Amino acid sequence: MLARQFRIAAGALACAVAVAGCHGGDKDAYPTWTLEPRSYTPREGSSNAYDTYALAAQDVEQKAPDLVKRVSFFPGHRAEAEKLIGATVDKVMRATHETCTFEFVPHKPFEPVPYQRGWRMIGRVFLWRVEDGCRSGNFDKAIANAEAGTKFGFGLTGGSAIDASLGLAVADDIRRALARYLAKMSAVQLDRLGKGFKTVLAEKPAISTAIRHEQDSALLMIQFLQDSVKTGDLKKVQEKLGPEVNETVRYLDGVASNETKRKAFFEGLAKSAAEEIGLVEQQSMEPASTRKIEHKKSSDAWKSLTKHVAGTARPLLDLNDATVARTRLLILYAEVFRINKNGKPFPRSLAAFSPELTIDPYSGAPLIYSADTAQFSIYSVGSNGQDDGGDTDATFTKPDLKLEIGD
Repeated sequence: MLARQFRIAAGALACAVAVAGCHGGDKDAYPTWTLEPRSYTPREGSSNAYDTYALAAQDVEQKAPDLVKRVSFFPGHRAEAEKLIGATVDKVMRATHETCTFEFVPHKPFEPVPYQRGWRMIGRVFLWRVEDGCRSGNFDKAIANAEAGTKFGFGLTGGSAIDASLGLAVADDIRRALARYLAKMSAVQLDRLGKGFKTVLAEKPAISTAIRHEQDSALLMIQFLQDSVKTGDLKKVQEKLGPEVNETVRYLDGVASNETKRKAFFEGLAKSAAEEIGLVEQQSMEPASTRKIEHKKSSDAWKSLTKHVAGTARPLLDLNDATVARTRLLILYAEVFRINKNGKPFPRSLAAFSPELTIDPYSGAPLIYSADTAQFSIYSVGSNGQDDGGDTDATFTKPDLKLEIGD
């Protein structure tokens, strides 16, 4: 694990060393941490679903500029959205049958992340279609839109942490809307739901992809900070990052003309960020219960900036655990209901299901399951890593994590 972390750190530092060397020892040289991000233009008619998603986001922002800015919606807004951008969402729905390869381009610090407002609106339309289908008893419509909307959301998890967080939120909203109606669906509908979501989950990008992309974003932040020192515009750093970095900013101002201390600062910051991102990437492949978070006390001047440079990776890991756990629970609930609706008793255990569905991301052990002739229960041990007998809160999150199916 440490070897992996330090390979990432070494890669981050190599560019600076190489560029600094080209200056032949110029004491005023500032290492280049990363180059200007490349541009990417989505392509019409591409077989990559990502291009359709990106073009759709642009289309939505153009056709519904007022809707994409809203944070709350009334019933009339649903009809308006369907009228303005329903055809665009239909294109996204068809594109979900294609493979999505996220064309990741790191964005500069504090600049808007492209496509976010359009993607969020597309996710809302999928959600509304699921809700409308469930309320009207048209579960075929609800399932089709839930499957497509979730695949769309999961496709976004191949981008940055911001993209992935949005994609997970889209999937979470859709699942919550669908879960409450599982018991009302027919065996055929439950079979379709279970099989469809198995495929969607199997095709979801590993969250390590988005975590790894945070290294590119971290280097852009380090470049921004160093450029601010070079131009003497440290006030902008304070404005963007807040008062907690005031002491660090004062230190940077004091060492701006001292190449040795200045380089040591940024090399330490880059190494710290790379180690954190590398550690989180490694931990993304482990159950939550085995992850250890080390809180080291340090007097290093760059410590207060590490969370601003690399602080998005770890929260993303927590969000992904919950979404994956509940998606597995959704599939298993559908399967168990289907078995019972076909005239068979609830399974006595989850042994007949594949480990890809039954393993709890929090414990690394099977999800907790129990059943008798009248009812069954499946849940995750949640973030505390222990079985609390299915006890949970109003959000179905703590101490045990459950599918939002209600009583």
